[in-house]
Amino acid sequence: MKHWVRTVIVLLASITMLPLAAAPAQAEPSGEYAYYNGRTVFFVSAGVVINAQPNLLENAGRIYLITFPVAPGTDGPITLPSGYRPQENGNLRTPYPWHDHVLPALPGPGYSPPMRVVVLRYTDSYAASVNFQPVTSLAGIAAGELAGIFAVLSPGASDPYTFLRPDVLIRPVVKF
Repeated sequence: MKHWVRTVIVLLASITMLPLAAAPAQAEPSGEYAYYNGRTVFFVSAGVVINAQPNLLENAGRIYLITFPVAPGTDGPITLPSGYRPQENGNLRTPYPWHDHVLPALPGPGYSPPMRVVVLRYTDSYAASVNFQPVTSLAGIAAGELAGIFAVLSPGASDPYTFLRPDVLIRPVVKF
């Protein structure tokens, strides 16, 4: 076998072994935490469809991103006066760097892996309260709207506290 062919084979074999060598160091897949009916679940992102087609938007379930008011110029993690820290805490690569997730369903009846992104935002006064408690369920979202803990994001809409993004996430829940 010619020397250059042997070199290429050894190089390719080395490259293909790198992911295998790194895999045992990772304890769990990269993912995020969400609330479901007062408890925390872990899920992995399987993809995102930006500006999804109307048919997909209409048939997708929902995932709620409850965002936090943050002072301009903030570029890292935050801790609220209550001591609470958001599930997504300062990830500047996302459109909403500080937010929690609320799932309305888990795999089983009523669950839809494609989930349309629905954004809410806590009011400044509620987030700044030492009595702040995160909303951790769909029922909590409804109660929070009635209690006035969310800012108006869509004036004149049927639900002025929510902003429906044209994006769909594909997210299977993997750990309860």
